[in-house]
Amino acid sequence: MLPMDDLLIARLVAAGRVLFGTLCFAVPRLILGKHAKDASGPLIWMVRAFGIRDVVLGAGALVSLNEDDPDTSWVKFGAIADTADAVAAVSFRDELGPAFTVATLSLAAPASVLGWKAAIGLGKG
Repeated sequence: MLPMDDLLIARLVAAGRVLFGTLCFAVPRLILGKHAKDASGPLIWMVRAFGIRDVVLGAGALVSLNEDDPDTSWVKFGAIADTADAVAAVSFRDELGPAFTVATLSLAAPASVLGWKAAIGLGKG
């Protein structure tokens, strides 16, 4: 199996971010899963706001990565956001609870690692 190149990794992470963000915005209760029935209006709004953030970061990365000379800034911004999400999940795990901590880390940690790998690799090119 051939290793994925950094441009492909960056595009896949960005596309995944757009998809996840769109789901957060359009169907926040689906994202909340079993916790949706107890979710208050402000929590639903926060999930949607989080989704908007991800759509903007992902779309910005996809647009910039399709340029002749790609600007990796959007890829770095996404990696920063994912790293911050992972750090916040660990730091505030008691407030978040085990299920949301695991769910957050299962998305944020790989996206962070892959985002930084792609950003660093593309910066060398």
